[in-house]
Amino acid sequence: MTGAADMYDEVIDDATFERARAEVRERPYGVARSAAAEALLAAAERLGGTPLVAAALLETIVAYNYGGESPKSAVSMGRLLRLYDEQPGEFSPGLTHGVYWHLKWVTSSLLAAPEVPLTTIRSFLDDMERRFRTAGHSMRPVHKCRFYLADHTGDKAGAAAEFAAWMAADRDSLTDCDACERREQGRWLAEQGDDEGALEIFEPTLSGMRTCAEEPQITIADSLLPLIRLGRLDEARTNHLRGYRLVRGSVSTYASVGRHIEFCALTGNEGRGVEITAAHRTWLASPAADADVHLAFLGGVGVLLRRLVALGRGGMRVAGAPGTDGTAAELLALVERDAFALAARFDARNGSDFVSGQLRTRLAAKPVVAALPLGVRSVLVPTPRPAEPAPEAGTSLDELAERARASVKAGHPGSRAAWELFATTAAERGAAVTDRDAADLADARAIDLVNSGDLAAGIEQLRIAAELFAATDRPGPAHVARARAVVSVRHPAAPEVLSADWAPGLDATTADLVHLVSQGRAEPADLVSVLAARMTAARLAFAAAPEETQAAARAAYEAETDRLAAAAAHHRLGHRIAEAGEARAHLAVVDGDHQRAEAELRGALTAAAAAERPWAAASTGRLLGGFLLHHGDAAGAEEVLLGVLDAAQGPTHDPALYADVLAALTRASAVNGRPAAAAEYAALAAQEFDRLGDRLGAVQCRVTLAALFKDLDRPADAAAILEESLPEVDELLGPDDVLHNRWMLGTCLSATGHALEAADVLVGAAARAAAQDADPGIRATLAGEAAQTLAVAERRTEAGAAFPEAIRLAGDAGRAGAAVRLTRAAAWNLIDGQYDDGADEDAARAKVDAGLAKFADAMALLDAAAEDGPDLDRAHERTATEVQWSQALWMEDRNDEALRIADRGATRLEIGLPRFESQYAQLVTVAARVEKHEFGMPELARSRVDAALLVARTLRAAEAVRTLTELREELA
Repeated sequence: MTGAADMYDEVIDDATFERARAEVRERPYGVARSAAAEALLAAAERLGGTPLVAAALLETIVAYNYGGESPKSAVSMGRLLRLYDEQPGEFSPGLTHGVYWHLKWVTSSLLAAPEVPLTTIRSFLDDMERRFRTAGHSMRPVHKCRFYLADHTGDKAGAAAEFAAWMAADRDSLTDCDACERREQGRWLAEQGDDEGALEIFEPTLSGMRTCAEEPQITIADSLLPLIRLGRLDEARTNHLRGYRLVRGSVSTYASVGRHIEFCALTGNEGRGVEITAAHRTWLASPAADADVHLAFLGGVGVLLRRLVALGRGGMRVAGAPGTDGTAAELLALVERDAFALAARFDARNGSDFVSGQLRTRLAAKPVVAALPLGVRSVLVPTPRPAEPAPEAGTSLDELAERARASVKAGHPGSRAAWELFATTAAERGAAVTDRDAADLADARAIDLVNSGDLAAGIEQLRIAAELFAATDRPGPAHVARARAVVSVRHPAAPEVLSADWAPGLDATTADLVHLVSQGRAEPADLVSVLAARMTAARLAFAAAPEETQAAARAAYEAETDRLAAAAAHHRLGHRIAEAGEARAHLAVVDGDHQRAEAELRGALTAAAAAERPWAAASTGRLLGGFLLHHGDAAGAEEVLLGVLDAAQGPTHDPALYADVLAALTRASAVNGRPAAAAEYAALAAQEFDRLGDRLGAVQCRVTLAALFKDLDRPADAAAILEESLPEVDELLGPDDVLHNRWMLGTCLSATGHALEAADVLVGAAARAAAQDADPGIRATLAGEAAQTLAVAERRTEAGAAFPEAIRLAGDAGRAGAAVRLTRAAAWNLIDGQYDDGADEDAARAKVDAGLAKFADAMALLDAAAEDGPDLDRAHERTATEVQWSQALWMEDRNDEALRIADRGATRLEIGLPRFESQYAQLVTVAARVEKHEFGMPELARSRVDAALLVARTLRAAEAVRTLTELREELA
């Protein structure tokens, strides 16, 4: 039954009509479903008969309403009403209810078409009210529809009055479902500025207590802005993560996609908004829904595009759309043109500028949150770096130079920026730069270049700096520049062709500088800087030394470290003391002396803090925190890392350092049993690694975040992150990680009720594990999860084929407990699916026999199993098998066997109570109910329960006593 308008030619009677109608309902909403409904209507007309035509008309109304063609539903409704008025006796109670139920939808359908005059809509509402009153129905739906009209046209007083009347009217069988009503009520409250009231109304839907075909996905989208306005950011993040995957690509939730895009624009997640917009690019110029819904979608996109332009990213490519070059600026022009044109059509119909005013207000929205890390991958939208503030009027170049020198002396990370401001200002003023200033500028540039890994450019700047320092009679800084050049050449990342032959060796430089300091011609700090360079060179030599020379290289490294430490202490240079302390900690780790390493790192942290160099303290703190975490002191690690977090995040922070501290804090907080805090750090760390372009660091943080959300019982959040991370997981992580993350995604999807999607993921993961001959334990886990999820998804034939292999793999991996549990699951798969695929009684009975036999197989596996272990508690599995076996036998009217197994199991458990008291009560319950209901022996059943109660009370099995007492009352 697929094809075009003649697809239902084979509909020849009521039975085939109902099968065709069911096929229509299985189709996703959109043009294809509308066409199928229209074909069904044609078939009904061919067959004749008012009931069939009426039923088909109802199917077209549903298809049009949810498929983005709701104005067309008014035509179907008009025809349906004429049939009802002319032949009411042909309408069954069900069809009559359908007429009134769908009558409510037409108000929205008419409002969605700006060509329909308000007089027509009001006339329809009057007719609707007349019909409801005549039939004796509640006026609640009528007031709701009149509220829609007043709210749409900007009649706030009228909307408030109809809202109150709607809320006051009684609910009856024609009232919209509670979730849908709450959605509209909450929207109204949010529009009036009552975000708390809106979220209170939304809560039963958001928590899953109220659901329907449209909910909770639409309400989730509507909750996003109220949540961020109230500062409930974690809830907002959760609702975006779980909500977007429910609405993406769906015509029926078109406006909600726009809400998610708007949310991204207002929370510093412009890149995420760009990805969502790009995924729905075809909707930009080719509307997939009604005019009002398309306007709502364009409004959300417009907020994002305005934000990108405001960030100076108007030239960024967002999504291709006809008539544009796909950039943010071009798309914004298209979106605003189309959106305001739609708004103008509604305003012309309504006789006001209310709709255009709402659009202008929405587009003018400013970010509510500077940055809300979501934990999901997105395109990078760099925010413009704040420009260095222009010097105050009257500030001389000499003053700017002195400020820059002070910054260098303090070791401030912003010293290069200070020198660049000096250089820019000099260029703007056309002033000449003295050799003295040029030397310091080149030196500052060199340090940044070397630290960033651009060694060749850095060495060239060091040469320039050394020459200029020497020319301006500053031999100390000249020697420091030469020493740094020599060490840079020795860096492992330096190309072999790189050299600094213009610089003397370190020994000559050091000797000369010692002499200069003794004469007062150089500063002690310069000598200590050269000693720090010598220590770095020694460490590099030690790292590269072959085994036969390692002892000598280590001794040289230690000697240089001691020399630096002594000189730094003598001259009270705290940052150099810290540097030497870190090196000594490194040596202690090499020696395996972890206690000494910790002490050295703590001393280095104290020295860096005392030197009033918080950026240096942050770096040392990261090392100490990582060290403590690695050696099992997570609490100490978290304390240290929290202490340096602010310093790492400062206005001139090192982004890589900040990201590393956040990643370490994630691990420490998780180990310390604070998964919620760890999740916040993981989301922030992923965002920072994204900004750095470190894809590996980012994806590692994302999968950690997903695992934390899973542990926090937030599987929907975890699934959203994992789903979008899989491409990078596959590319950047190892094969075991790839399998683990697919397992995690599958289990999270299963936990959120998406069994079909979970089954696809887990089956694919199991196949991948088999293809790469993964670890037997991993293969067994994936195969078992896949089989069970297929059964939950009611893909029973596939599950039946998957269970034997999963059971075999569990056995091969030494997981007897898993094999037993999978065998029980295979039994239920057969029993629950006994009538699948139109099986007749004989086939169904054969499936049941096979299923029940698997409980005996489970018992045999237990008998053959080796001793108990982490995977196997034989007593527990035996009891669980007996409970399920007896229940299955009773369900299938195998009462003698059910009673035998239940009685045997309960008798066996009596002596061990209160262990397994719940299972004991279940077995007694099966036996007693069989005796009363199947064998007609209520007295025997009551005697059984009385005896069991006596045993349970004697052995203080309180849970069993409660269950059996309730059973005794039931049997009385």
